[in-house]
Amino acid sequence: MRLLLLLVTALAAPLSACLWDYDTLAQESTGMPDIKAVIVGGFARNPDLYYEMRLERLTKLLADNPDDLDAYDGAAVACDRLGRGDEAIEWMAKKLAAMDRTGYAETTQPNHRYRYLANLGTFYAHRWFRGGANREKLEDLQKARELVAKAIEENPDAHFGREKYQLMFIEWLLAGPRYTDDAEEAKALGQDTGWVPNVLGIGKDGRIRIATGDNDNLKELGIEDSIEGIAGLITLGAAWESVDAFYALTLALQADGKSAYSYFARLRLEELIRSGASSVVAGLQGDEPQLEPERFRDMPSPVKDKSGTESEFNQLRQQADAWHESRTSYMLERLKAGQHPDTHPDFWSGFDGDPNRMQVPSGVLYEAGGFWRAIWISDANWAIAIFIGGVSLLVGYFVYARRRDRRRRLSRKRA
Repeated sequence: MRLLLLLVTALAAPLSACLWDYDTLAQESTGMPDIKAVIVGGFARNPDLYYEMRLERLTKLLADNPDDLDAYDGAAVACDRLGRGDEAIEWMAKKLAAMDRTGYAETTQPNHRYRYLANLGTFYAHRWFRGGANREKLEDLQKARELVAKAIEENPDAHFGREKYQLMFIEWLLAGPRYTDDAEEAKALGQDTGWVPNVLGIGKDGRIRIATGDNDNLKELGIEDSIEGIAGLITLGAAWESVDAFYALTLALQADGKSAYSYFARLRLEELIRSGASSVVAGLQGDEPQLEPERFRDMPSPVKDKSGTESEFNQLRQQADAWHESRTSYMLERLKAGQHPDTHPDFWSGFDGDPNRMQVPSGVLYEAGGFWRAIWISDANWAIAIFIGGVSLLVGYFVYARRRDRRRRLSRKRA
């Protein structure tokens, strides 16, 4: 039973990001978190009470105003987040009835047909998972593929482009990915011998890339937006717990020449495996009671500064967990007092930091090297301010001294 639960958890994780509700709108307006924040878990995740209160409020709202199409999405997604999949599907049936009753038109209320399709497809996928992920009964998963494909036709650029990667995951599951060490079987499956299959279809030849100024390897592989797509699956769903999502992200980042970020994703993958998470890939675990990180032996090689990167990952993971715990504690205190972000605009006014994401070093600061990363992740950000202030004073004094000397020389010439 424990193995079945682990399998269902692992299967469900990659497919929980195609949901659309009030939170999706807010998240898309603020943009995607930095990829390092995604990998270490520094992004918003809400407690059950948050969704329970939203569901109660929207149920009452729809009783008085049954034509509020946004509210149906919010109620349905809240049910799904709470594990009440059948109710979520029922809410979508009510939304469709409301759309038909009101003569819904895309010109006056854009994207509601897309949201209906995207949400309903995800709910069917989740129901298949919660039903035990039975490969002898694929009707719900097949229905999910049909609905998500229609959603993409309606709005191909929604959700940071992650929709097509959800569809890719569903089709990959329906195809039944399998690991094999047998050369003949691997050839028949169209994959590399001993290579763990991944949803992006990256093989041994496409996994390594040396960083250059113009990296187009992912474009050549036909998955140019895969990093953003998988990051969206992680931040806007439950792929935070998915071995397969982080394996694909590891390969995509390495194929794009981002070795340090790739190793970060690999460390998160290994963390998941050690915690008992599994993969959807058949044959990978063999007869072992638990998946071993060593099974991914062909993953990208570590970066040059292996120990430094591992140290940074561990510290940022601790900080991300602390940030998440602080955020959850803050939320629960106010939720239990009857406050909710939906109804109280000042809900986050007392929170220290950005409630949507944890700030981590990235870009120029990250690439500058271990010294700058060490300053940032040591919680000694004040050191940066002192350093910058000191440099500014020195530069200011240098400019002042040059001008002073120039004035003196001009004075002597006039004399």
